[in-house]
Amino acid sequence: MSKPVILLVRTGNYRKILEQGPVPNTVPMTACQVACTPWFKDRGIAMLGTDTSNDVRPSHYANIATPLHTVSLVALGLWLIDNANLEQLAAACHQRQRYTFMLCLGPLRLRRVTGSPVNPIALF
Repeated sequence: MSKPVILLVRTGNYRKILEQGPVPNTVPMTACQVACTPWFKDRGIAMLGTDTSNDVRPSHYANIATPLHTVSLVALGLWLIDNANLEQLAAACHQRQRYTFMLCLGPLRLRRVTGSPVNPIALF
């Protein structure tokens, strides 16, 4: 059995928010398309983390506001990390010229919820 893979995607969105301030949810935003999910499955991606809300805005589907969330969570069992600040991690990877590392996450033990804040730690 292969190791689970965590894919982190840095779009620059979080850096833009840090520099320019927050924007309303109605503003268009880039993210991975739901069409990427077969690629995620083929490569054994177990968790996807991005510096966005993980869904393209506006949605390309009239009746599904968050298609990537829907397919990833329900059909693939893929865990999602939304709105991650990947700026310092990107700088650390660039400095080391190394883009693989161990990622440690410690979600809170909460009841009757579907998510938790985490403080991820990358170990090189």
